Amino acid sequence: MAAPSPALKFRLLPAYTDQIPGNAAVYYGKIKAEEDSFFGNHELRDKIGGRYDISWQTMPLEQLRREDIKPEPSAWPVYFLEEGAKCRYCDWQLAIGRVPFYKIRLPEAQEGRQFMRLLAVKARWEVSMGRCDDAIQTFRTNYAFSRNVAQGETLVNGLVGIAGCGIMYPQVVEYVQQPNAQNLYWALTDLPQPMIDFRRALEVEARALELSFPEISDAANEKRTPEEWRELFDRFANEVLTWNRTGDARSPKTPEELDQLCSDFAPTARKTLIADGAPADKINAMPVQQLALVYSLRTYHLLFDDAARCFFLPYPTASRSIEAVVERYKHPSDVLREIIPITENSLRAIDSCRGALARNERQFAVLRVFEALRIHAASHDGKLPEHLADITEVPIPDDPVTGKPFIYRLDSEKAFLEGPTIHDVPLSYEITMSASK
Repeated sequence: MAAPSPALKFRLLPAYTDQIPGNAAVYYGKIKAEEDSFFGNHELRDKIGGRYDISWQTMPLEQLRREDIKPEPSAWPVYFLEEGAKCRYCDWQLAIGRVPFYKIRLPEAQEGRQFMRLLAVKARWEVSMGRCDDAIQTFRTNYAFSRNVAQGETLVNGLVGIAGCGIMYPQVVEYVQQPNAQNLYWALTDLPQPMIDFRRALEVEARALELSFPEISDAANEKRTPEEWRELFDRFANEVLTWNRTGDARSPKTPEELDQLCSDFAPTARKTLIADGAPADKINAMPVQQLALVYSLRTYHLLFDDAARCFFLPYPTASRSIEAVVERYKHPSDVLREIIPITENSLRAIDSCRGALARNERQFAVLRVFEALRIHAASHDGKLPEHLADITEVPIPDDPVTGKPFIYRLDSEKAFLEGPTIHDVPLSYEITMSASK
């Protein structure tokens, strides 16, 4: 299938002229309001959500086409999802700054997975029925919803947004294999890069400690009694240990145990903070619990920033750089050794999000390669190219995971597209081109 004319005849996000004023989150909040019978149907929910051995997300398209789905997916409650997709902004109004950051609830993000699965099955059904234009509309609704979910200022929101793109990926792979499927190369190329932007979430997460404990934001200059500093540090330390708990070693500690930790670490903390440029008389006058808080904030920000600054580098470099920070955390020098383990979960989250982002961007790149192959075949008697570089009609993206061209080889009438595994997800496709009709 050749590229459409005009090139952006089909879009995978609403065009500006199709957008409407308003907050998408308001529309998403209405989805279940009048659809209790639909969302309360447990059998329907389980078949959509993949709880059965053979669900609508995984059964062969031919079998899905024969399924007696009632109500049929064209009648499913997606109106408010479609309206939300057209909104010019999405504000989830998270309680950042009003409640401790690590206690913010994200029900809308978790519920969003249910809507993503619903859209995925709807698109799959449309593909199975040959209703490819309707499938494009459903792709568009899902991608807009995924990006809107990621507008919440947490890394969790971004990961759920990536999950939405990933849930739809198999449906688009099936779409491009249909004989009447319009070519989406330029629609895919027109999508934002990265599709899910973690920039704002990283900025907010960098201040997670202060957003959870506003009273420590200016710990170096606050005036408190030694007993007040002791009470504040005890509360801070035990809440952090609870958030990061991975076993008995992370259980809450007694005030006496924390006093001992602060006292034992005080010489290192004083030496480090003074070497950083803090006035020696000010540091030496601090109670050990205040010293521990100031040092803990300083070390958290150093490690978090060292990892976050690499996030938007190309993935091969970003991955190596973030891993180096993780290793520094695991085997710290005195100037980076933490009094209590604060940073571990944050570093793990940054690494996980960067890998998820690379995997997501690779999926879009793979779809562009598929569509480029279809464009090439449309003008070369249905034949696959010997090399990807032989495709001259459109640019071929590199593999975002490696930063290098995809591994592609042609063996007789079959082509193979491959790449290294990332986060347990391999890349290995066998491609054949059907005869023109």
